[in-house]
Amino acid sequence: YYSLDAWWEDRVKKLPEEIQRTFPFLIVPKASKSEKNSGLENNIHPTVKPVDLMSYLVVLGSRKGDVVLDPFAGSGTTGIACVFSERNYLLIEREKEYFNIIEARIKKAENPAGIVQHEWF
Repeated sequence: YYSLDAWWEDRVKKLPEEIQRTFPFLIVPKASKSEKNSGLENNIHPTVKPVDLMSYLVVLGSRKGDVVLDPFAGSGTTGIACVFSERNYLLIEREKEYFNIIEARIKKAENPAGIVQHEWF
């Protein structure tokens, strides 16, 4: 097993100090395990993005009510960011095994408490 994080930390230490201070701004932490598995037990997608990062990008490039297109939906993080920031979304993903991941994560974002809703309410 080889840790890319350990490799990166070692490489950054070798850079000039002024560049070392710039890099943390550009480095985005990975999604936490609880964030990655939100809505399902085991998320197999290898590169789940943090919702905070995608929310920042969604808000940066759109307004409330706009439609945001993600042609490489992956685990659906862009869709979750749209739910939280009141945007509509159109997600495209060619890998069938990721569809259930996307669906479960977005359902959890839309109804985090798992409240049952009936049409007579």
